[in-house]
Amino acid sequence: MDVFLLSRLLKELIIDNERIPVPGIGYFQTEPMPAHFSEDGKTIYPPSKRISFKGDDRATGDMVALYYSAGTGIDERTAVTELEAFLKQLKITLLERKNIEFPGLGRLRCTLEGNPYFIAEQDGGIFSQAFGFEPVILKPVRTAPTAEATAPAQPESPTAEPEPEIQQTPEAEAGTDAAENRGKRKGLRILYIVLAVLAALIIATVVLLELGRSGKLNRLIYSEEELELIEQQGL
Repeated sequence: MDVFLLSRLLKELIIDNERIPVPGIGYFQTEPMPAHFSEDGKTIYPPSKRISFKGDDRATGDMVALYYSAGTGIDERTAVTELEAFLKQLKITLLERKNIEFPGLGRLRCTLEGNPYFIAEQDGGIFSQAFGFEPVILKPVRTAPTAEATAPAQPESPTAEPEPEIQQTPEAEAGTDAAENRGKRKGLRILYIVLAVLAALIIATVVLLELGRSGKLNRLIYSEEELELIEQQGL
């Protein structure tokens, strides 16, 4: 019996048992542990069992010895005797060295007062492989380059040339001039009409004034009898 064999026996027993006595030292205990990330976030540990230890000098039980006997084929009494002898020496070594490594499990340590305690493996998920699970290591995902980054550079388009000026033909220029002339002539006619009306009004006003001064205007407006009456009244 050695610490490597004891560690293997404990790991196999923990799969189906929640409490494994280690006579004269204490009890290994387990509890279900869900899947979880590692401390650095790069690994996912599958569901497993968390292992802990409770020191107790009065611990008793033959679970480990019987399992050892069944696995090696030696008789139970010999297995019990061999395990007890090994555990006594293990306890002495623990008090002297204060630390014993249990491969695949953790470390059994001892306080200055001689009280044993257990530190499980760093991953915290013990025996996940025994249940058919393996840790998953996460790898960084490389994002695909964007379309803008992958698209080939488009050649620069040549500078747009200014559109050529449209030159009018002589016929078009003649048509434009004729339209302008017609517009001018129409405007002049309107101006002439307005001036003629104004002139007629001025002439009519002057004539009326002259008639009024000469007295001829009254003869155009009134009859002979009305004029006599006007003259008499004026006298």
